[in-house]
Amino acid sequence: MSKDIFRIATKEDAPAFLELMNTAFKPLADMGIDWPSTRATLEMVTENIEKSTAVVLERDGRLVSTITIRFPWESTTPVSGYPFVWWFATAPDLSGQGVGNKLMEYVENTLFIDTYKVPAYVLGTSGRKHPWLLDMYKRKGYIDYFTHENDNGDLGVLMYKTLIPERFDKEVLGMPPMAKKD
Repeated sequence: MSKDIFRIATKEDAPAFLELMNTAFKPLADMGIDWPSTRATLEMVTENIEKSTAVVLERDGRLVSTITIRFPWESTTPVSGYPFVWWFATAPDLSGQGVGNKLMEYVENTLFIDTYKVPAYVLGTSGRKHPWLLDMYKRKGYIDYFTHENDNGDLGVLMYKTLIPERFDKEVLGMPPMAKKD
């Protein structure tokens, strides 16, 4: 029986983290999606682990899924007043087995709701170049609130998911820094 462990990544995880990112995001890079995760380097991954909260799902000693949380106070120009999640990746050989969902449920329920009492969080996705990501997030309850034409021909879509409806405040959601540039 496999044993799954949820934990925060450490600097020592950087090489395995990079390998996971490279294998998981290669198909997106091949689609022409240009996100930091599609061109990650060891330096970028290490900085991500050190400056943000990179949560990993480890199965039998192997990093099999990860998602990074960027809290609003980590930047002078945060994406939102709510946490922003990115670098969400799952090992391709485990695709379709619910591993990514398991990690996301842990982040939502244990970290965001139970620990930090986070009313909502934000993520960004491809609205044009990826064939199914946007629809998948919509089916999972995410609501799009900002779109942005990218220089590479893709449509960037920011979405939020409400976790604690009675505490959600759209004013806290705010507008991303790129909204001021358009």
